[in-house]
Amino acid sequence: MASFNPRGRYPVGDSSFTKIRDKGQVYVDKTALLYQLTHDSDYCFLSRPRRFGKSLMLSTLKAYFQGKTELFEGLAIATLEKDWTHHPVIHLSLGSEYFDSVETLKNYLNAQIDLNESFLSLKIQGNSPSERLMKLIVESHKKYRQGVVLLIDEYDKPMLDTRHLDTSLHEDIKNVIRGFYSVIKDCADYIRFVMITGVTKFNHVNIFSGLNNLKDISLDAEYNALCGISETEMLAYFQEDMKYFAEKNGMTPAEAAQEFKLHYDGYRFASEGENIYNPFSTILAFSNMRFDNYWFVSGTSKYLIEDLKRRNYRFDKIGKLRVTAEQLMLEPSAASHPTALLYQAGYLTIKDYKSGLYTLGFPNKEVQSGFYTELVQLLVPVSDVEFSAQLLALYAEEGDVDAMMNMLQLGLRQFNNMEMQKPELEYHLKVILKALLMAAGLRLEGEVQTPAGRIDMVLKNKEYIYLFEFKINSTAKKALAQIDEKDYPFRYHGDGRTIIKIGTSYSTRYRRLTGWEISISDK
Repeated sequence: MASFNPRGRYPVGDSSFTKIRDKGQVYVDKTALLYQLTHDSDYCFLSRPRRFGKSLMLSTLKAYFQGKTELFEGLAIATLEKDWTHHPVIHLSLGSEYFDSVETLKNYLNAQIDLNESFLSLKIQGNSPSERLMKLIVESHKKYRQGVVLLIDEYDKPMLDTRHLDTSLHEDIKNVIRGFYSVIKDCADYIRFVMITGVTKFNHVNIFSGLNNLKDISLDAEYNALCGISETEMLAYFQEDMKYFAEKNGMTPAEAAQEFKLHYDGYRFASEGENIYNPFSTILAFSNMRFDNYWFVSGTSKYLIEDLKRRNYRFDKIGKLRVTAEQLMLEPSAASHPTALLYQAGYLTIKDYKSGLYTLGFPNKEVQSGFYTELVQLLVPVSDVEFSAQLLALYAEEGDVDAMMNMLQLGLRQFNNMEMQKPELEYHLKVILKALLMAAGLRLEGEVQTPAGRIDMVLKNKEYIYLFEFKINSTAKKALAQIDEKDYPFRYHGDGRTIIKIGTSYSTRYRRLTGWEISISDK
């Protein structure tokens, strides 16, 4: 194992295909899929979460259409492509600017056109970005006598930046974007291929006016693994890396692989197909030789969760959501459908597909833990530093129920000051307890159905299964008695783990947990 040296192997923060290949860094070969895509369709759209490999995909397409055959040696496309042709490529990326005004947007679009003019050795005159783009496409075709390739990365960034701001500004931004992209349909005779990527699909605002032939491959099973890393690819490209990681962290390769799967796998973007690892977190974990919530902490989840709280979003329904394909791809600013934004942003993913409905849930431990950590921070004051998700996880792992319940009591402090009626209070109590436990990275199930009734909450780890029953203005003994009377543990007999029953009472008068009763069942 000492002979394996990963130094410089990982393209951390680099989405340039040319640089990655020149440096000999690890590149998960997607070129067979790209070859299929570029020969099956002329105009394509792909929605994927941020930092999920969209920019690298477009960079690969750019090198391919520029005919840089030397970069593709050893890759699948080298044996598939028989006629390498150098096409003029216009590559626009809108992901690196914050758009807070129409002027900022227009200036940035002009700067992008300036950059492409330089690469194509052209000088285009024009009064607006849309006029200059049209002339750039036409003149590129005229000069190079080949169909133009247009690659647009993060097309929706200007609209995402302004969707929570002044409504008139958001509409003005959309109008500029609509006019800019409308050029594409007028230049069909000069275009060989168009690929547009983004996080969201603004399908109700007619952004791509007139592009009736724009093929949306976001939910296509054959392109499910176009971005990200599949299980097959993990085995093919990272087997030695996994062994090295395991050695550095005192684990077996099988244990390390299982933890990678729990932390970063679980994405799916179609009704069928392999689960996909988050490429950003996977590469950083290998590079840093440790697990962390790399993708989650790199984003803007706090504002999203605050927005969901303002909408009174039912957090208890996460993991039980069933939606149609149309609902998955709704415009993200549609207030009545925040679930679409959660999916498009990568916080939820497809878990199952039946009868035309997609079941959504958290993809993995990184996202679930990070999401509920943010929710806890929103609900629990920063001054309450006594609460610790790490200690809560440790107590649950050790089976120290009293310590675990005392830690939950600390986490409930902010909630204890809320004024609510009993039905609403019971719902919020369960949501916040769930958030506290999920923030600790614990595996949790809510309202588990049994023949005799529903268990309020089930918590599982390697050694223990915790069965919770909550009572409002009653006693912990009655809560514990209900677990026994309805024989909730029966569902888990033969599991092999120790079953811990916890009856809990909450007082609306004292605004706290007033007690808990514990009983341990046979395995």
